[in-house]
Amino acid sequence: MASMISRSLIYSVALALILLNGGGICAFQEAQKGAATQRKEKLEAIPVKVLKKVSLPKGYHEGLYFDGKNIWVNNGKKGKTWVVDPASGDVLSEIAPVATFTEGLTRKDDGDYFVTDWDTMKLYRSRVENSRMVADSEVCSFAPSHPTGVVWNGAHLFVITWTRGMGTQFHLLQMEETGRLLRKMRIRWMQEPAHLAWDGKYLWVTSWYNRLVYKIDIYAWRVIGCFRSPVSDATGIAWDGKYLWLTGTRGDLYQLQIGAN
Repeated sequence: MASMISRSLIYSVALALILLNGGGICAFQEAQKGAATQRKEKLEAIPVKVLKKVSLPKGYHEGLYFDGKNIWVNNGKKGKTWVVDPASGDVLSEIAPVATFTEGLTRKDDGDYFVTDWDTMKLYRSRVENSRMVADSEVCSFAPSHPTGVVWNGAHLFVITWTRGMGTQFHLLQMEETGRLLRKMRIRWMQEPAHLAWDGKYLWVTSWYNRLVYKIDIYAWRVIGCFRSPVSDATGIAWDGKYLWLTGTRGDLYQLQIGAN
């Protein structure tokens, strides 16, 4: 019991430091394998500028996907995916889910979609047919873990998972399109990681809990920077080739310039 209290106290202090950080130097605290010691690393504080805010209908907004022109907004809890015109904010079409709780969606170069579903704990390879996401195959099951964000970087899939129990564990997975696991990172430095974006060089991860968005070097397999989200309960994130787009569970859609002074 004493060791459990100690770990809980360490985590609470670490989280408070992150939340108080705001626009200053980003940092994370990590309890090392249960020991009453901490490692503190300073990360790059990434400047960002909000260029645009696009109003979204009420829903349960999860992952985002940019198709080259429009932003796709997934909705959990049996919600449909909206195809949104980022210029006008109009919902151009709606796509029924492949299962019951769509989390993330990404597209491979051959046109196939990969979709994660929270309820079924599965990754589906799918296509859109008659305004519905139809599964061609179940790539893999993550049970007993729940998958959240997913993104294809041109070579591999990256997926976030939550494993609930006596203290939820979070992982970042790197996988082949067949579902074969290549690498697995335990995420100790973020509470409730949500969704993923790939900018051609770096991976971006949103935190639903503390509004921080993290930048990851997948080759060094480490976090190198972060910034504070303009929207609470940050979920979906996407890269359009020049800018990041961000939303939250009940929030609107934001276009962000990275590296802005």
